[in-house]
Amino acid sequence: ASPAGWVHVFPPMAVEPGYLAPLAANIRRIVSRPVFVAGRINQPQIAEQVLSDGQADMIGMARAMIADPEFAAKAEAGRADDIRACVGCNQACVGHRIAHFAVSCIQHPETGREREFGDIAPADRPRDVMVAGGGPGGMKAAAVAALRGHRVTLYERDRQLGGQTLLAQLLPGRAEFGGVATNLAREVERAGVRVVKGATVDRALVEAEAPDAVVVATGATSRLPVLADAEGAHMVDAWDVIRGEANVGASVVIADWRCDWIGLGVAEKLARDGCSVRLAVSGIVPGEAIQDTVRDQWIGELHRLGVEMIPYMRLYGADDSAVYFQHMISGEAVVLDKVETLVTSYANRGERELNEALADYPGEVVAIGDCVSPRTVEEAVLEGLRAGVAL
Repeated sequence: ASPAGWVHVFPPMAVEPGYLAPLAANIRRIVSRPVFVAGRINQPQIAEQVLSDGQADMIGMARAMIADPEFAAKAEAGRADDIRACVGCNQACVGHRIAHFAVSCIQHPETGREREFGDIAPADRPRDVMVAGGGPGGMKAAAVAALRGHRVTLYERDRQLGGQTLLAQLLPGRAEFGGVATNLAREVERAGVRVVKGATVDRALVEAEAPDAVVVATGATSRLPVLADAEGAHMVDAWDVIRGEANVGASVVIADWRCDWIGLGVAEKLARDGCSVRLAVSGIVPGEAIQDTVRDQWIGELHRLGVEMIPYMRLYGADDSAVYFQHMISGEAVVLDKVETLVTSYANRGERELNEALADYPGEVVAIGDCVSPRTVEEAVLEGLRAGVAL
């Protein structure tokens, strides 16, 4: 019933896979009944190792089956590479359940929506479909459209598919989040989608290719906040910190407007790099926007690392040695001094240029994901599924 105990009911991705198996082995040595173990077992090879080591007699999986209802059948058929492994984000499974919504999965939104998407019908007439953007939403749209029989080409301006998941996986304890990109890329490959990397889609390319339909999934970019006064401040964007492209001093303040994984992750990264870190968030708690077991585990880690966490902070301004906030409730000034670098995590800006450029395109144009409104991978993949079914 405690926050610390609740983390172990739904252990998040920062917890090592199969971490309860040694405890199960201790129990198995002293009881005569079969021992069943669960908790962060999301791959068949992990399950097999637990059984072959004699740590348990049977494996339990819940989130793994939500992410891929065909998990057991694929394992039995020797198709482990086709399994859509759970990444332990807890967003659409546990997060939905606790909020009294139907359980689903950010990678597989068909789960919990089987009456709508359980049997996706072939297209009445195969069409040429162009998908602009190889993030999670674009990949899902491309895979579903191709499975329905359309001739699909997916364009990605970078050299790797994945979008913002490639950022998330760079943070401490978040490497598994990159599995979202890996799993969706496998769906794209199996569906027979043609993939073109290193190519930016514009109106000229669309007119040259003349597809019957275009799915715009161009995502979003980060931005620095516009402050009334920031003269002399060394202010950098959180995305640049994650990529290792920002020069960060020893004393850091993170102004976290988003209250999601970015502020928490950057705080942990910089603390582990040896920085003195203060995390000032606009919500009532760091990570307010993400699932609470993920948030609580992360806050515990930041406490161990000595990160100071300050809630109810609205960023006002900064100079060469201090950052100025306003308390969101009292309205009083809060000054954090002896600061070398201000790191900001603010609202992203949707990349809407292509959608606007295609406003009068004679073919069908559908926009999905962050280019419509910056949100999370869950909304992008769900909208990709809906777009692929509707084409």
